[in-house]
Amino acid sequence: MNLKKLGVGLALALVLQPVTADERTIPRASAAAPKLPAATPAVPDSELAVSTDAGATFLPPRGWTRKSTPGMHAFTAPEGDATLAIAHGPAGSADDAVEQAWTRLQGSAPAAETSADRELRSGWTTVRAYRYTAKAGSDRFRYAQAVHDGREWVVMLADLSGRVAARRESQLTLLLGSLRPKGYAGPPRLLRKANTLDAARVAALVDFLEQARIAFDVPGAALGVVQDGEVKFAGGLGVRKLGSTDRVDARTRFLSASITKPLTSLMIAKRVDAGGLRWDQRVVELSPRFRVADPERTRDIQVRHVLCACTGLPRQDLEAYFRGDELTPEGTLDLLATMVPTAGIGELYQYSNSMAVAGGYVVARQAYPTMGFGAAYDRAMQELVFDPLGMRSTTFDAAAAQRGNFASPHAQRSDGSTAVVTESGFNDAGIPMRPDGGAWTNVTDLLAYLRMELAKGRLPDGSRYIGEAALLERQVGQVARGGMDQWYGMGLKINENQGLRIVTHGGSMAGYQGEFTFLPAHGVGVVVLMNADAGAEIRAFFQDRLLEVLFDLDLGVQAKMAERASARAKAATDEARRLKAPLDPALLARLAGRYRNDALGDIRVVADEGSTWLDTGGWRSELAAPTEASATTVVETISPGGAGLVLEAGERNGRRTLRVSDGERDYEFVESTR
Repeated sequence: MNLKKLGVGLALALVLQPVTADERTIPRASAAAPKLPAATPAVPDSELAVSTDAGATFLPPRGWTRKSTPGMHAFTAPEGDATLAIAHGPAGSADDAVEQAWTRLQGSAPAAETSADRELRSGWTTVRAYRYTAKAGSDRFRYAQAVHDGREWVVMLADLSGRVAARRESQLTLLLGSLRPKGYAGPPRLLRKANTLDAARVAALVDFLEQARIAFDVPGAALGVVQDGEVKFAGGLGVRKLGSTDRVDARTRFLSASITKPLTSLMIAKRVDAGGLRWDQRVVELSPRFRVADPERTRDIQVRHVLCACTGLPRQDLEAYFRGDELTPEGTLDLLATMVPTAGIGELYQYSNSMAVAGGYVVARQAYPTMGFGAAYDRAMQELVFDPLGMRSTTFDAAAAQRGNFASPHAQRSDGSTAVVTESGFNDAGIPMRPDGGAWTNVTDLLAYLRMELAKGRLPDGSRYIGEAALLERQVGQVARGGMDQWYGMGLKINENQGLRIVTHGGSMAGYQGEFTFLPAHGVGVVVLMNADAGAEIRAFFQDRLLEVLFDLDLGVQAKMAERASARAKAATDEARRLKAPLDPALLARLAGRYRNDALGDIRVVADEGSTWLDTGGWRSELAAPTEASATTVVETISPGGAGLVLEAGERNGRRTLRVSDGERDYEFVESTR
């Protein structure tokens, strides 16, 4: 679990664009856009495209106000605190084009902190990215990218507040990724049949995962591969825990995190298929306990929306992160009731864990009305998903799962080395939030699930597990994600990529990473589970390697992976230099021993054995401070698995405070004597 400020994450995402986890191969417009909720106009993207004078095209952000002047289209966010612009025209160099664009937009050009050429894409002959230093105490993010096609320069500018950046990241990445030169038709569609995954091709996948595991210092990984209903590989690499000789195998359990979401959506689809409820049924009709902090939105949310990341609810996870050890299933519903929508249904891709949790609980409780929400959900998943699919090891019993053949979590220390995550409380939120991310499972069980998906609802013996219509409805795009032809369905991500339909979902918890991917038209599915945060770096590379092996492509994955591993090692070194622990006595004296926030609960700052710790009651993490002097007093968590939480010390009404932000909301802890 890494809680770096979202502004930093967004900057990285934009700098790397379009080489993101879902865009390693250059996408092409699909023949037909997926269905959208009624609140969003079902207009094909091609009809919304805007052109420059020389014919380059891009997709404007929906819902923003546009002002067009000669050589520039500028867009203002509905919140009014962010500007995006596309400038175009002749210029001598990329630097000249960017300077002219900023000057046209705001009267002067800021000095760039860094600039670098990026990988060519989409027919552009030059791609250069620019980043800018934020003013002290400001959360604003500025970025520029200049592209050239032999006719004109096109420059994308972004000047955003942190809140808008957090909320509308998918729109920003879509704008940038949609830039196309005049006449660019995209790469050839991959119409050929996938190769048979024979022993040599399977070995290529296994070898690549082993190289990646070693390059990113992941102690253990499990891999499953299926094609045309046949399991081609199920096994493990490395060890379950550093310092142990116990090897990972096909039955080693991992915390699957958000891979649980597709399983929850499958349970809901089973209920729909059996006639127990409808996709368009209002969720509040199933349980009056279901609500958000807007009566109209509560009324409008349908069963199809609970796992669509499209209800307008923001990602508001800090409450569960700080209070996971004390939350109950009922408490998660109460938490949802405090959340205020920030967009309309279908308007924005906003990943809402709390909505997924509530949906799973409410549907299960409707099936078993005499049981509590947690017990009803556990029974529904066991009887409707795990048992009929033969998923014998999958469980929500965290204590039982962590006995015997299971993988321990690992993460980076502040010096870049890998260590076991000793503060197991980081993942306690997965227990009350289990419809979202609490399943412990292995690759053997997930292969059973993938075989059913690829067989469109049939089991290996040919019997039907679920009707095809209900199963495939989960793959209908409900909201656009951050790239061309990328959608989120019901707990499933759908990518239309060079004529390929790729369905996938991943999961991240403290010390665990996983992802499954399947190609419906080619009968191929893979699942990877890893026991270290660094596995997040591997997931996209492995998906690309799968495409290389299946279709004899050369996507340059090996070189890209080596480059990224090297950059990661340098970043770890820089991070170790940036932070200092333990805290200086003078800084420690500025912190109170106890604080409270009504939403996040009580925390303590504890000096213990030469270190300073943030203690939430359910978990604790060591604190460090930036080595460079700053106008503000900032401390950061650095313990493996819980690194990156940034807290700003201050004072209000004579009481010391600690402020933390999730990108959209600020939470202030106030000194407490309790």
